[in-house]
Amino acid sequence: MMTFMPMTPNTPIVNPMSDEAAPVSPCCRESRMFVVCVCMGEASARSARDAGFATIEIRGDVTFPHLYNYMQETFVDFERLDAQLRAYIDTFAGFRPLLDACVRATKCSCALVDRQYRSIYQLIWEDGRCADNLPSMLESDAVDLFMASNRYRHMRSSRNVFTVPGSDDLLMKNVFADKKLVGMLVARHGGDVLSARYVRFVLRYLSPFVEEMFARLGSFEESALGAERVRIAINKTLAGDGSGAAELAAALGENGHGADARFLVMRIERSFTHDGPEERDYVARRFESEWPDAYCFSYRDSLYMLVDVGASDSDKSGPFMADMPAFARDNLAKVGMSRVFCSPDDLVASCRQAEAALSCGSAFDPTRWCYRFDEYALSWLVMRARGDEPARTFRHPGIGVLQDYDKGHGTDLLRTLSCFLGCRCNATAASSVLFVARSTLLNRLERIKELTGIDLEDSEELLYLGFSLKM
Repeated sequence: MMTFMPMTPNTPIVNPMSDEAAPVSPCCRESRMFVVCVCMGEASARSARDAGFATIEIRGDVTFPHLYNYMQETFVDFERLDAQLRAYIDTFAGFRPLLDACVRATKCSCALVDRQYRSIYQLIWEDGRCADNLPSMLESDAVDLFMASNRYRHMRSSRNVFTVPGSDDLLMKNVFADKKLVGMLVARHGGDVLSARYVRFVLRYLSPFVEEMFARLGSFEESALGAERVRIAINKTLAGDGSGAAELAAALGENGHGADARFLVMRIERSFTHDGPEERDYVARRFESEWPDAYCFSYRDSLYMLVDVGASDSDKSGPFMADMPAFARDNLAKVGMSRVFCSPDDLVASCRQAEAALSCGSAFDPTRWCYRFDEYALSWLVMRARGDEPARTFRHPGIGVLQDYDKGHGTDLLRTLSCFLGCRCNATAASSVLFVARSTLLNRLERIKELTGIDLEDSEELLYLGFSLKM
C-alpha cells in the first residue's frame, strides 16, 4: 500500500487504472488532508475502501515505478497549467488563451457561452489537435427546449456541474460574477462514466479562472485596441504587408508609446525545457508581466518580444539592460537583443539581429544569459561569409605562420598582433593592455613583419587580418 498526501479536501478522484469509484473517507472530510491509497491487487484495494479511504487499485503488470512516474508527470503538468492560467489572468490576456491552454492540457472539448447562449469561444479537441470555429455544441432542438424550460431556470442558480438533457455527452457549469450569472462553460465527454467524471473535474477546475478573468475584464468582449492591436500590426509587418509598419506605429502611439520611443527586439529561447506552443505562451506571459511595455509574438516558430526600452536605455547603462540578465536566468531563458531602433520599418531587421545575437552569443559565450547584437555583429558577418568552409581556407596566411612560431618558440606574437589591432593600432594603448614596455611591443611588431611580411600601414590588409582573427 502506498499513500500520497497532502491534497485538498473533497477533490474528485479520477482513476484511469480502475473502473470503480473512489469514495471519500468521512475522517478525511473533517481534516485538512486528503489521503489517496494506492493498492496492488483487489484484496488490498477492498480493505482500503472498507476503511473509508479513497483508493486507486493497480491492475495488470503496472509497477510502483510506473505509477510514481505517471503521478509525477501529472502533477508537473497541472502545476505548469495552473501557473500558465494564473499568468493569463495577471496580464488580462482574455478568455481564448484560458480555454485554449486548458483544452490542450486536458484534451477536453470546451465552449464558453454568455447568458444569452451566444457562443464566445469554442475549442474542440479532435484527431490530436485543438480546433475552433466548428459547429456549436448547443445546436440541437433538445438543447433549445431545455434552455427554454422551467427546469433550466432553476439550473441557472446552480453552482454544480449538470448534464444537458437531450444530449448524452454534454455537461454544463454556470459562471458567476458578483453572484450574478454571466455565462456557462460547456464541455463534451466520451459517453462513459470515467470520462464524464473527468470532464466534471475539468469544468470545476476551469470555472474559477474564467470567473476571475471576467471580474478583471468586466465582459466577454475582446477589444481590437491595446496590446492585441499591436500584435496584429506586428504580424502584418513581418508578413510583408505594406501597411503593417504604419499600422504598428499608430497602434504603438494609441497604446501610450511616444513618438520618441526607442525599441528593441529580443529572441527568447528555452531549448533545454519542453518546447511547444504552450511553453512559448507561458514564457511570453512571464516576460510581459515583468515588462508591461512589451509585446511577445511568434516569428518563424520562435518567441520574440518587442519592448519599449525608453530613451535612457539607448546605451548599456539603462535599467532594462541591467535587469534582463537576472530575469532571464531566473526563468531559465537565453535572450538575444537587437540594436535599439525607432522606426517600425526596422522590425524585420531587428528580429534577424536578435536571432544572430542569440546564435553567435550561445556559440562563443555559452555561460551567459543575454547577448547584444552589437557585441557579436562582426563575428556573425564572418561566420556567414565563411559558411561551411574551414577557417584555414580564407584566413590570412600570416596567422598560421605566427601560430606555428609561437608554438615552437614559446612567444606570444599572435596575441600581440591581435591586441595591437584591437587597440586601433595604438602602440601605447596596446603595451598597456599587454603589460609590456612600448619598446618591447615595437620590437615584437618588427619581428611579426619579418616573419609574415604583413604591412601594418595597409588598411585593406589590416581589415583582412581582423576578419582572420575573428575566424
